[in-house]
Amino acid sequence: MTARQAEDWVFDSIYPPSIRAISRRYWTPVDVARRAARTLWRAGARRVLDVGSGVGKFVLVAADAAPEVQFVGVEQRANLVEVARRAHDRLRLPNASFVLGEATTSSWHAFDGFYFFNPFAENLFVDGEQLDDAVELSEARFFRDVVRTERALCQARLGTAVVTYHGLSGRMPACYELSQTTRAGSDWLRLWLKTRDRADGFFVEYGDGVVLHRADGALA
Repeated sequence: MTARQAEDWVFDSIYPPSIRAISRRYWTPVDVARRAARTLWRAGARRVLDVGSGVGKFVLVAADAAPEVQFVGVEQRANLVEVARRAHDRLRLPNASFVLGEATTSSWHAFDGFYFFNPFAENLFVDGEQLDDAVELSEARFFRDVVRTERALCQARLGTAVVTYHGLSGRMPACYELSQTTRAGSDWLRLWLKTRDRADGFFVEYGDGVVLHRADGALA
């Protein structure tokens, strides 16, 4: 076991055995969460929404790593929110909290930072790879959530910071600029900053790279 794997094993001990068994597949590793939190803090974010927070691992690790930032996790599964809140009760981090709800139907105007760990991909998993069948999971919902996310990011205030790990699940509006790319865990941490009011296209991640699809059809 590597040092980083051991770190995750120790942190995951705050969760029930059933959660620990699937942690590596579904939730952000401790080292990645710390790095993402500090990246958001350095970018100026002070109130960050974790979209699809699951059992709260990112929020709790990030809140400890960046105490100046308020981290809020939104999660659609009530049982996972309850697990996250029990873990929070043990750690007692004042800058961490959890909300039950669908992320893409909630207002994001109170936030100046966002964290995405490919939150909508589960909609496209084959049977048996999904966490459970307690919520709607479908291709139609995937596209619905992606479109809502693009719209919400376009409406966010200038200077908004977004960190993605294993991607956004959809396209990043080109009113954001890719400010930083760092190898982390099993993929890349990417920092995006909103620098313009209007998007003239979208960024799409292809493997290890990022391509800009301009509104006029050109690629960059």
